[in-house]
Amino acid sequence: MTTTMLTTAQPLTFNNFAPWAERLLTELDLELIEREQGADYHQWLLRFEGCQLFLCFQHYADCAWLQPVSSIDQEVADWLTQQWNQSAAAVRHQP
Repeated sequence: MTTTMLTTAQPLTFNNFAPWAERLLTELDLELIEREQGADYHQWLLRFEGCQLFLCFQHYADCAWLQPVSSIDQEVADWLTQQWNQSAAAVRHQP
């Protein structure tokens, strides 16, 4: 499986991850199933059109990515990441 990081306008931190993730869910029309949080990570289980994905955030790496639960859904994770990253890039380049 390949992993592409999700683009962020501001660096992600443990404290600002949740509001950022909520915006991502809204913009990509993702359904939140479950949240898990540890000392240095967030992992949210999501659903998109029948596919299940994890939204992962690692504090020490300061990055987030979508990881499919099943390798069958890798294309969906890649497509959603591409949609988000293109949208985030467009927002950053607005005057």
